[in-house]
Amino acid sequence: MDQNRLDYLFSRYTAGEATPEELREFDMLVQQPEHETVLHTKIDQLFLATSGTATMPEKAIQATLQHITGKPASSSVVRYLRRSWWAAAVGLLLTGSSTWLLTRPRYEMVAPLADKAPGSHKAVLTLADGSTVALDSSGQQVIGQQQTTIRQSGGQLQYSVQSPGAVASYNTLTTPRGGQFRVILPDGTIVWLNTASALRYPTAFSGADRTVELQGEAYFEVAANATQPFRVKTAAQEVHVLGTSFNINAYTDEANTVTTLVSGRVKVNTPGKDAGVMLEPGQQAIAAHSGSQQLSVTRTFAPDVIAWKNGLFLFDNADLATVMRCLERWYDIDVKYEAKPDIHYTGQIARNQPLSKVIHMLEQTGQARFRLVTAGQGHQAKDMIIILE
Repeated sequence: MDQNRLDYLFSRYTAGEATPEELREFDMLVQQPEHETVLHTKIDQLFLATSGTATMPEKAIQATLQHITGKPASSSVVRYLRRSWWAAAVGLLLTGSSTWLLTRPRYEMVAPLADKAPGSHKAVLTLADGSTVALDSSGQQVIGQQQTTIRQSGGQLQYSVQSPGAVASYNTLTTPRGGQFRVILPDGTIVWLNTASALRYPTAFSGADRTVELQGEAYFEVAANATQPFRVKTAAQEVHVLGTSFNINAYTDEANTVTTLVSGRVKVNTPGKDAGVMLEPGQQAIAAHSGSQQLSVTRTFAPDVIAWKNGLFLFDNADLATVMRCLERWYDIDVKYEAKPDIHYTGQIARNQPLSKVIHMLEQTGQARFRLVTAGQGHQAKDMIIILE
């Protein structure tokens, strides 16, 4: 093989700049015994240049084995590995720019990800007959359904009931990760549906109340109607409303379902229990997803809670995992933790920023390092944020 080719691939690999094709080629080469001596020399040179020593420290070997096997290594294993060239390679690349390449399974190719666009107005509308309509920010259409007309204008749906005696059927509006949408229900209630969420609702409110079902997060501005109360059901809470505005965060990957009242009054209870709590503006009702179903009430600054509706990420001493879950949903990206430092963030970031800018802002705090990659190939490829040691 051409020595220059191996030099080139090694350089691209360690800089984290290799293409998927180059990664596959390099992956095959490092497993061939005839290249061991050359690679050993190159790794020694790079290890010496980055650490000032050509001998891998015992603590580095211990950390490497702990990272790979999940178990501490015995002293005899460490002494053996210090003489083994592959241990130096593992230690070097774990502490260098290619951590995310070396520690992934052999069959899963990983390449740098230049950037990721922010989320946008997009959703899927499921009609009563099970058919679906894809919605995006550019759509302009009218959808007829029995005695109800549905108009899409950009990132908004609006329902109009053509007959007072219209028979209700159910629709579901679902936003994917990286999507959000707004819907005006038949009674005039406006709902902003956040990313990775779903709202099920009737096409006409003809019963004693107006009941909708929510998964994920949404902000409601409910049209007043004292004779027909509005009700929102989630897995952990039920919210009873006359006419008010409030936010519900019911993501299943969060620890709690949280209802925040912006204006008016609402009653919140847990499913199957009539007793509940009355909220005043600026209060939250919190129901844990595990353990006791007891509701707790706290005060908050409501405009911060609905910042997402106004195009902002707003973090108030939020831990790293909370911040990453927000980015996962909005940028349709997965997060892998090589490290999980105990750090918190306070501040606001516009949701229309590309992911690279958001990551850059987080890195400016000096508390953690991140890398954007694409893992896998073809239809199984997935964009990821790697949180580095």
